[in-house]
Amino acid sequence: MFTKGSRVLHGWYIHPLPYEMSLKDFFMKLVNKEISPECNIAVTSSEEIERIELSEALTASATQASLNCNIIELTKGVGIYIHYRLKTDITTATPASPNGFAILMQNARKSKLYLLTFPQSGNRKQTLRNDLVDWIHNNGGGWSTQSYANTQGKEFIVSLTEAIWYIDMRSHKKLEERSFHIPNIFLEFFDRANPESHKHS
Repeated sequence: MFTKGSRVLHGWYIHPLPYEMSLKDFFMKLVNKEISPECNIAVTSSEEIERIELSEALTASATQASLNCNIIELTKGVGIYIHYRLKTDITTATPASPNGFAILMQNARKSKLYLLTFPQSGNRKQTLRNDLVDWIHNNGGGWSTQSYANTQGKEFIVSLTEAIWYIDMRSHKKLEERSFHIPNIFLEFFDRANPESHKHS
């Protein structure tokens, strides 16, 4: 039997023992299909064995054995049920790409933070962008490098500006009347789009 943690990779099966070999050699020959090739054992020869246990019966107490012990000698003296327990993988989760808010919060605790700059303009939308950058600076936020500020920072500010502008053009008050509430920290950035000026007469 082969297990990895709580997972059974291959259940109990009777295999032939053609000649004396070590428990480790038997493992290698099984996974390489030199013994019982009809068994599709979902284990590779590179898998590490944590421990091997033998018992007289399925429910009997098991005895741990060394990888280098002779298999025929052990199965005759200790038990015919061999249980290979494999080491479980120690995997670390791949961190997801950080979003703009996560970077701001993380970097707010660092001493040197960088901000991006947009060209100054009388355009209301561009003024909104610059006001958002100023707001981030005034609240102790920023990015850890100028490169991050110019790439992720720019993408974040442009996306936030577009979202605010889109809602403002349709009146954020209408959304609130329908129970879609804008976070209070963003309210100061509304009522700038002036949708009336975009209507054609």
